[in-house]
Amino acid sequence: MTTPQQTSPATYIRAGQMESSYTAADAAPLPVGERIQALDVLRGVAVAGILFANVLVFFGLTFMPPDRAAALPSVAADRVALFLEHVFVDGKFYSIFSLLFGIGFGAQLARRGDAALPRFKRRLRILLAIGAIHAFLIWAGDILMLYALLGFTMPWFARKSRRELVRWTVILLAIPTAIYLVALAAWMVTGSGGAPTAAGSGAMPPKMLAYFEGIGTGGIKDAFIGNLVFLGGRWADLFATVRFPKVLGMFVLGLWTVRTGIALSPEDRRATLVRWCKLGWGIGLPANLIATWAFEQWSYLPPSIGGLLGTAMQGVGIPMLAIGYATTVALLVVDGRRFISAFAPVGRMALTNYLMHSIICVVLSYGFGFALWWRTGASRAMAIAAAIIVVQIPLSAWWLSRFRFGPVEWIWRRLTYGRPV
Repeated sequence: MTTPQQTSPATYIRAGQMESSYTAADAAPLPVGERIQALDVLRGVAVAGILFANVLVFFGLTFMPPDRAAALPSVAADRVALFLEHVFVDGKFYSIFSLLFGIGFGAQLARRGDAALPRFKRRLRILLAIGAIHAFLIWAGDILMLYALLGFTMPWFARKSRRELVRWTVILLAIPTAIYLVALAAWMVTGSGGAPTAAGSGAMPPKMLAYFEGIGTGGIKDAFIGNLVFLGGRWADLFATVRFPKVLGMFVLGLWTVRTGIALSPEDRRATLVRWCKLGWGIGLPANLIATWAFEQWSYLPPSIGGLLGTAMQGVGIPMLAIGYATTVALLVVDGRRFISAFAPVGRMALTNYLMHSIICVVLSYGFGFALWWRTGASRAMAIAAAIIVVQIPLSAWWLSRFRFGPVEWIWRRLTYGRPV
């Protein structure tokens, strides 16, 4: 049998040999005993971390006028919570989830070979539809559509060698800093650049602000309209912050970890995990501290030297700290630390849990629910996120003790294979 580290790109893709139908064996779920525990646990940790990042948006903190934020009763605690979120949470967990997406693609190729490609593309189309429903009807901060769209590029990367995958990972992750550098140079050459802009000095136009205020005070119609406005801003922000290559770079890195055998046999690569853990924390944590400090002093836009420093440090720090987190979790699993395995059920139904975050938090925050929008500071929002995760851990274990899949995972598989699963 070919081991993951011996698999060549040619093994993954052979033109004209892709199957167009799915057998019963294809549709059968991987037995629990054959699942890679470290990946399930890491997926559970990642979806929990994503909630800690998203909860600030769920309760409107990213849109809250400064005077409203200053009037909250927990200002000092909120400042600490925001600082910790920027250093330890922001960007790290969607990077881990992106890494896992690439690993999932590589694992499908390793398991099914050429037959995995049409199935993978069908899964992406269904994921795109799920993401669109989520984004337009529930919460505009959806990441699923972005993952699905970028996922269609992965068969092209599957043709690359391991060395080329590393090169593409570096290039993709460096693109945001390179673009920012070009934008800064153009800003300075054209004479547009003046004095550096202090962080937080920008203000949302009053008309736009009214839509966001309506989310927290109005009914379902106001929430729907506000969500559409938010959706437009969300995708504009994805372009402005050059999110696409950041996500794709971690996809490609995930594929590389499958090729090298790290992802599929972590217990056999403990020394490698330890080395990357030290590098991830040693480089990632200082870089994120510098980036957080920089963006507390200067805004991201318009371009500035301080913004360039923050962008460059994020470009290095976010993926490296994400790697530090991922390898730490993998080592805990490999070393048999039982407490971390509690996240495995959460990871096995990660899509369901991710969507449940939106439903729960929208009900808590929006005007047609408990109307906590703009009434909840960062520290309280983080506490709510922790409470949700604490509930989801046993709930996921309970569900999977009775069913093979989470409910949304079941729908996803059913639509993928076109047969009962």
